[in-house]
Amino acid sequence: MSPRPYRMGKRAESVARTRAAIREAARDEYAETGIDGASMQSIARRAGVAPGTVLYQYPDPDELAREVIQESTRVMKVPTAADVDADASLASRVRWLAHELFRVYAGTEREYQAWSRSRTHPVIAESDAWYARTYQEVLGAVLGPEHADPRAFQVASAVIDPGFRANLVARGMSDDEAADTAADLVIGWVELAS
Repeated sequence: MSPRPYRMGKRAESVARTRAAIREAARDEYAETGIDGASMQSIARRAGVAPGTVLYQYPDPDELAREVIQESTRVMKVPTAADVDADASLASRVRWLAHELFRVYAGTEREYQAWSRSRTHPVIAESDAWYARTYQEVLGAVLGPEHADPRAFQVASAVIDPGFRANLVARGMSDDEAADTAADLVIGWVELAS
């Protein structure tokens, strides 16, 4: 009788599940303690695995942080300049951006907590640089060349902001109402400034 064939598929699935559980546990840990405050032991406890398993799968803590951030970025679906309908009116583009970004902010509370606790961490700095470029490009496409002055960017950035959204929602607005309010403020300012 020949030996039973070895199937890498089951082993690979098990490893993928373990790595996913570790990333999810790390995401929760980062939200509570920041990246620098997270310990592999605590992440292991949250993931239900041995500390050695975390270290085996992620020998470099920055690799784990990077994978958590990359996975969150994919899930967020941050709007890009390519997503902007250039034929839409300025008001429609601003309203679209406010709704898209507020959707992202609403779905990334843990990531925002981790970011606010880890702003100086090198992995967060890499992610911030990507987000700043992407945000600058999409906001430029939304405002268009006719409204691309620095003050328009400053005002739009201050109003279509996670903190502004959180304050409006905390005061009883729905996410849609908050996005519409932010869009109305930006549109009104741009029209007055023109």
